[in-house]
Amino acid sequence: MTFGNDTARAALPSSGWALPADSTAKKSPDKWLFWLLPFCYAVLYAMINWISDEYVQAPPAETGIPQLPRASGSLRWIGYAFTPLYVFMKIGFTTVCLALGAAVITWNVRFSSLFHAASLAEVVWIAAALTHLAWALVFPDTSTFFYPLSAVNLVEIDQGNMWAVYLLRTLNLFEVAYAAALVYAIRLVTDRPPHNVTLLVVVSYGGGTALLVAGFTFFLLSVF
Repeated sequence: MTFGNDTARAALPSSGWALPADSTAKKSPDKWLFWLLPFCYAVLYAMINWISDEYVQAPPAETGIPQLPRASGSLRWIGYAFTPLYVFMKIGFTTVCLALGAAVITWNVRFSSLFHAASLAEVVWIAAALTHLAWALVFPDTSTFFYPLSAVNLVEIDQGNMWAVYLLRTLNLFEVAYAAALVYAIRLVTDRPPHNVTLLVVVSYGGGTALLVAGFTFFLLSVF
């Protein structure tokens, strides 16, 4: 699957956005590794969740804030079984955002190349999950809403500002690292100039994430 067409590329002036069709992607003999990565991530996420369920104590209840009960028994294993779907949805969201951005600027790039780039960058969220787990193991009394290196840690969450939790958790340094990893990964699988790749990531992934956060924040605002 490609974005843009030969006619549109021929009509565009020579620039960083319009490269010849045969130079938009680097051929790699190990592409199967990119498709294997999401399953490896799923196993890691499942292991992290299992360790958290088994060894992390439930944090103290927040005053005036309803608490969701922890899953137990067979429900946990159902959650673990759906971990691959969760991983593919995360990577798929990023890929679709990048693909839409590429389509708008008539950037001829394969959908699979963007998926591979998003798969590589997902390692940042594995690092975030491991950091979160390590923190919870060392500091079991940490707030329910804690997220490493995020703005939510700077605000005391109560019933009045529950609607801002998702927004504050999204404002974290791992998002910055993930965007940088996306730029690097896209550069690995394509021959695009760094400034063009950076602009694509900021506008497409950044815009998609902003819309997602805005929608979820509006939902929480309506609930709380």
